[in-house]
Amino acid sequence: MEKIKTFIGIVFEKEQIAIHLQRNKDDINKYNEFVEKELNVYCEDQYDSEKKVEFNIKGKIVSPFSDRFYEQSKKSSYPIPRYLFKISEYIHEKYGAVWACYVSFSNPNKSIKKITECFLVTLINEKLKIISDFIVSSDAKEWRHVGGDENKSLRLHNLGKPVKIERYLEPTDEWSLEEYLKDK
Repeated sequence: MEKIKTFIGIVFEKEQIAIHLQRNKDDINKYNEFVEKELNVYCEDQYDSEKKVEFNIKGKIVSPFSDRFYEQSKKSSYPIPRYLFKISEYIHEKYGAVWACYVSFSNPNKSIKKITECFLVTLINEKLKIISDFIVSSDAKEWRHVGGDENKSLRLHNLGKPVKIERYLEPTDEWSLEEYLKDK
């Protein structure tokens, strides 16, 4: 699982760069190119395995923010990387080994350690790729699929029992702690 942890760390670093770039109006084109090259992840279309479906962890900027936003952004510190809470490994019928990486939101507050997102990672053409993305719907406290492979068997509640779990950082809120301690 060390390879998965390293991969997620690299994704976090790239995301920090993207957040930092998008704060400067002069860097919007550079930011959009960076997002296109570095942060897009791909998965197979469920109806056509030859076609790839694209989704972003951080999206491109379509319309710039107000000048006031950019002025305030100059005073911002460099973004904090997401927290990685745990990685659970599953065996999936289509992808083989799939790792569920439970993380915080991007640029988290240092004092709030809360699971808000889960990326599913697998090997595609011998490279690690994020194939699905889930967020916690705050009102219902349940996982909602927001991007990636639409295959219904590739949902957190359908993955079965994990074959291996590594825990790294214990979250501070009640719901996140329950998710963190599942299958212990």
